[in-house]
Formats: sequence, C-alpha cells, structure tokens
Amino acid sequence: MNWRIFFKRNLKFAKRLARLHHTNALLFYILSITGLVLISTVFRSSFPSTRVLIKDIHIWIGFLSILPIFFYLPKMKKHLLTLKKRKKHRINLYGILAIISILIISGIILTFQRQFPPQINSYALLIHDLATWIGLPYVIYHSITRSQWFKQLTSPKSQVPDKLEPTMIDSKNPLLRRRSFLKLVAGAFIAVVTIPIFGNWIKKYFFGSDQSKLVNGNDMVPIPTPQTTLTSSGREGEFRYYTVTEMPSFSNENWSFKVDGLVSQELQFTWTEFINLKRTAQESNFHCVTGWSVYNIIWEGIPLKDLLEKSDVNEKANYVKLYSGDGVYTDTLTLSEAMMDDIMVAVLIDGELITQQNGGPVRLITPRLYAYKSVKWLTRVELIEEEHFGYWEQRGYPQNAWVQGPGVFK
Repeated sequence: MNWRIFFKRNLKFAKRLARLHHTNALLFYILSITGLVLISTVFRSSFPSTRVLIKDIHIWIGFLSILPIFFYLPKMKKHLLTLKKRKKHRINLYGILAIISILIISGIILTFQRQFPPQINSYALLIHDLATWIGLPYVIYHSITRSQWFKQLTSPKSQVPDKLEPTMIDSKNPLLRRRSFLKLVAGAFIAVVTIPIFGNWIKKYFFGSDQSKLVNGNDMVPIPTPQTTLTSSGREGEFRYYTVTEMPSFSNENWSFKVDGLVSQELQFTWTEFINLKRTAQESNFHCVTGWSVYNIIWEGIPLKDLLEKSDVNEKANYVKLYSGDGVYTDTLTLSEAMMDDIMVAVLIDGELITQQNGGPVRLITPRLYAYKSVKWLTRVELIEEEHFGYWEQRGYPQNAWVQGPGVFK
C-alpha cells in the first residue's frame, strides 16, 4: 500500500479508485481485528474492561466503512467500462461489494437491535457471521495476491534466456507458472487455516452442541428430577457460552444459596435443601445483547418472587443485588423487576440439570431482559436500598436491559 496516495490531490481517475480501494481495505482490516477480538473468549475474560471500548470502535469503523462505498458509487459506471473485457475483475468487484454491503446492513441491525424483533436480530447475526467467515479469508487472499511484494516475488527481474525450449501443453502435462503456483499455495494455506474454524462454527450453529460434553465440571448430588411434566418444547437456536472469569466448579461441599440484606428472614440452603423446594416450570425465550437468541426453552426452578416473599422484604429495599459464584460478576434488578412472574432462579433446562458452561447448577433467568441480567452460577440474592451497577454496567452497558419488539417472551 502506498500511503502517500491518501494525501495527494488532483489525482487521475485510476489513482482515485486506488485510494478508495486502499481506504476500504484499511477499514475492513480494523473491523476484522476488532470483530475477532469481540468474539474471543480469552479477550473477554482477560481484558473485560476494554470490551465495550472495542465494541464502540468496531461500530464507528463500521459506519466509516460506508463512506468509501458512498464515494465509489458515482464512479462505478466508468469503472465497469474499464473492466469490460476483464471478467474476473468484474466478478471480484461484485463479490467484494456484496460482502461489504451484507456486513454493513447486518451490522446496522445489530447496532440498533432494540428497534428490531429478536428474530430479525438472530438472522442478522447469522448473516453477519457468515459474511465474515467467507469474506475475511477471501479478502486476505485477494490482498496477498494483489500486493506489490507478491508481484515482485512472482515477476523476477532475471533476464530471459536467449533460447527458450518449447513446452508441450496438454491435459496430462499442464503448465503451471510460478505466479499461479504461489497463488495456489496461498489459497491452500488460507483454506487449511480457516476451513476448520468455519466448519466448527457451522457445526455448532446448525447442528447444535453435544450436550454430553457440557455436563461437566460440577459434581452435584443428587441430580434433581423434574417436578413438572413440562420438560421439552423443541428448543430453537443454540447458546453461545461466555464468561468473564475462569468457570467456577461446584459440589455439595462448596455450594450454598442465600437471600439476605434488607429482609426480616434470611434464607440459606444447602444443595439438598434447595432442590427439595417446590419448583415451577415455564417456557420462555432467551436474548443476548450481542444479537443472538434461543427460543422455546423450558426452565424449571423457583420464581424469584417466591424467595423474596418468603424472606419478608424490608420496606427500605429498592433493589435486588445478584451475586455469581465466580466471585466477580454481579448485577441488579429493581424490586419491581425481581417480582415479575417469569424471573426465575432456575435449576433445570429442558428437564436436565443446567450445565456448568450455561451457568449451572443454578442461574437466574430474565426472559424480558437481556441476558447480562441473567446471572450465571447464582449463589446469593441481597436486598439493598441504593442502586448498584453491575459488572457490565460499570463497563458501559445500560442499566435498562429491557428487550424491545415482538417475540420477546411467551
């Protein structure tokens, strides 16, 4: 890339196109890096305080990436005329424009997801992921094979011999030039690196996770059986498992659950006591603020309002602070939110014990609020007077986590 081209004026048509091309490429690479960082579990757990900043950078660079397209469109007709006899270049152009357009449109939907139904957000995230895993390897390959160093590598300045020996070319003896060979090697290397990642994503998204592998690092005895007949309804979608710390492991010896704070009657349960409490079941949807959703899940557990009523909440209490057993994550509901019928301290999912990866043995479920309020590995509920800002709210997430649009809850 020639950096001087960004600062020159009165460029000819070809140079102006090159500047737009380089600008678009630079923005795309920044988007790729920030996007890969955002989906990285290692980054999420190691540098959580910068995640919201990275997300904001990703969004703003996404909006900036619209500008090269905006400036290119008036020049597109003339550009296509110069490519009239270069079919491969036209196909490449259409492919790049399609990938960028798909990423921009789906990215805008995900940015303003509260204005769209959760189902639309789920499709937008799927399309965004698909365009990324297809587009990123293609753009890397395109950049390598069009770079100056690659051209120099494949066009050596050595003198051509005076006498050239003719080579017979047929289907059994094809002639593979140095440039074609290196392009083939570059493409094969990128394919080897990306296909397993892409295949793993396809497998998880369309065929689901192997639940037997998720049952886990927890060792709870006994495993509770459903108390209701509502245990399965045909779940749609797959969970994406996130954590900001190393996942905690629980057994009967180190697990307990308590309700305290501004209450008249503190509650504390061992595992055996807790699973013997009367449970109810509900079918609800689960919405993550990053855009994905899982539909028609059967959760079984104790409604949070039942525990609060049993503890006799003090009139000074305004908020419910929720503690994760990882020792780091907290969040808060208003008392009115906590008293909603579908806010549940869940033990079972579709008739089975909630896995460690999914926040088990016990997690909070908030169907009408985004999932960062659905605290994993829930071990303590505290009634408080002053507002508390939870883990992600301290790092830029809104305190108001209500999901908007149709299809939010049953």
